[in-house]
Amino acid sequence: MANSVRPIIRLALAAAAAAVLAGCGGVRLPWGRPAPAAPAARGPRVVVVDLDRATRAHPRWAEIDALDKRIQDLLGQLSAVAASAGGAAPSIDLTPELRAAAQQESAQLTPEFRRRMDAQVSGAQAAAHRELDAYAAKIRADQEREFEAKRLEIQAASQKAVQDKANALQQDSAQFQRQMLEQYRLPLLNLRLKLDAAAPADKKASEALSQQLQELTKERDDKIAAHDKANQDALAAFQKQQQEAFTAQLQALSQELGKQGQQLLDKKAAEITARLHTDLSATQAQLNAQLTARMQADMHARQQAIISSARTQMSAAQSQSLQTLQVRVASLRAQISEAQAERARLMAAIMADLRVETAALAQQRGWDVVLTRALDAPDAPDVTADLIGRIKK
Repeated sequence: MANSVRPIIRLALAAAAAAVLAGCGGVRLPWGRPAPAAPAARGPRVVVVDLDRATRAHPRWAEIDALDKRIQDLLGQLSAVAASAGGAAPSIDLTPELRAAAQQESAQLTPEFRRRMDAQVSGAQAAAHRELDAYAAKIRADQEREFEAKRLEIQAASQKAVQDKANALQQDSAQFQRQMLEQYRLPLLNLRLKLDAAAPADKKASEALSQQLQELTKERDDKIAAHDKANQDALAAFQKQQQEAFTAQLQALSQELGKQGQQLLDKKAAEITARLHTDLSATQAQLNAQLTARMQADMHARQQAIISSARTQMSAAQSQSLQTLQVRVASLRAQISEAQAERARLMAAIMADLRVETAALAQQRGWDVVLTRALDAPDAPDVTADLIGRIKK
């Protein structure tokens, strides 16, 4: 649309320039100035304005551009509406109606067939549920036995590990106690000998030696007790770790057995479902074959009635669609005409503004003739930038 509008714009600008600024390529401005006292008269000052560039630089050109885009969009919509009006008539799928008629006919002709079929389906489904429930019970019983056997095995291994740990820690405590007794034996014996050798009259010395003996004995016993306490704590932590591991193993075992059982159950359910589907499909096909002969005689009339009704509805829909398209085309054409008229009014206002500003600028700068085509005066200076600068202030 932009490429098709621009030639129109240039023609409008050229026509406006001819009416506003031109004559044949320019205009001699009507104002005069006092003649200079120079002895020789000078020629007229001639300048050139690129009217197209000045118009596009006008502050209101954005409105022109917006109108051009709107006109282009409206023309595109009009073209799309026109194309849709010439399209092929819509098709109607009568399959659902025909299928519904066939189902209705079948229901009317074969109530007893439906009851027989439902009874067979119910009986087959009940038998399938019983078979699957029995299989599930067998899987649960097998898994309970397997779980109990493995639980006892895991429990025995855990208890043995705890007992081995307790024995090792007990041996460690006994060994540490022997080491402490040996380490403190000589120092304690030395203190006892000194205490025995102390003079009965030197009560203070005896009390000091007795105090040292008690402190050293307590130091030895505290070390032994601390080591025993550490081993007891280690044994308790190990027991907790084994209990947690035992619990985790049981949980993992339960999950694994549950997963295996579910896989077996799903496989069995798939087998039963496939067999049930095959049996019921065969029964359905046999009964359907019996109905086909009776249904064909009555279905022809129903089909003709459905097709006739569909043709009537399609004709009415096409008539309504055509009326809607006509209203839409009229609306789009009115909008296009309104937008084009608004563009013409806006372009006239811009040209009037350029005429006023050009005249004022020419009076200010002392130009005598302002041309709109450089071909009329190739050497005339281009003052378009001056005009653009003035209208943008």
